[in-house]
Amino acid sequence: MGERRSALDRFRGFIEGGGFPAFALCLLILSELLLLALLFVPAGETGLGAFADEFRVWCFGYDPATGRLDWAYVIGMMGPPLLIGAVLVLFWFEPLRALLHHPAALVAPAGAAALLVAGAAGAFSLLGSTPDQGELPFPAEALRTAHQAPALRLINQVGEPVDLAQLQGKVVMLTGVYASCPHTCPLILAHAKRVIAELAPEERADLRVVAVTMDPAHDTPEVLAELAGMHGMQAPLYNLVTGGADEVESILDAMGITRKRDPETGVIDHANLFLLIDREGKIAYRLTLGDLQERWLASALKLLLREPPDVA
Repeated sequence: MGERRSALDRFRGFIEGGGFPAFALCLLILSELLLLALLFVPAGETGLGAFADEFRVWCFGYDPATGRLDWAYVIGMMGPPLLIGAVLVLFWFEPLRALLHHPAALVAPAGAAALLVAGAAGAFSLLGSTPDQGELPFPAEALRTAHQAPALRLINQVGEPVDLAQLQGKVVMLTGVYASCPHTCPLILAHAKRVIAELAPEERADLRVVAVTMDPAHDTPEVLAELAGMHGMQAPLYNLVTGGADEVESILDAMGITRKRDPETGVIDHANLFLLIDREGKIAYRLTLGDLQERWLASALKLLLREPPDVA
């Protein structure tokens, strides 16, 4: 019983004294430094570099195509720890001040915090992509389809009509995004830009990207022009298109893009699809996000661009 009381007394002393706030402050400071480090760690195929690259996209709103960060995301990630730190200092000011007069007492809490953050950094490295154990070849024939593309005549970000029927003879990458999307839409646009960057200029001349908004009530041509500018997507190669709500919803349904809006947040959960339309106006391939899918998307585009217009 005495041992239990002694343990409780030590725990109470840790919480009420300077040990706990010192540990928590060190943990917050080191965590903030780790977040800053993730902003600047070079991208890589594996390990910490791979994790940092994905972390920047998901948590900092980073666009790999333009190198821009969404500072609202950055503040959202790094602001709360600063606020928590201020609260800790406010409530444990006297114990912390007393602890500062005995620097040796800071070694244990600071060391424990450093070990935790170092462990997190090590885990991030393990979470990074691992090297491919043999590249899976693009199964061109197995995935090839010949479905009719949906009828689509909408307005792009510069106010010009985009009609899929008029684009017959070119290869079209068709997808769906919306301007206020906080999650995968930036990935979709960056995915498209990386793949298209691999093409030769003459190949890009025979390609059109059409991204249909999933939020036609909000995404006017002006809004889409701002989104296109953020991602460096200029017409006529890139076309972010919108139109009447009923017409757009019907097109998205025909594309097979399932979606559901959260009534409280307005966020639309949606499928992430790339439909590749061949020169004859048929949907040749349906692909999605992911490293392997990105490589397949590049392969499929190059294959379709090599086909002459009279290939069925």
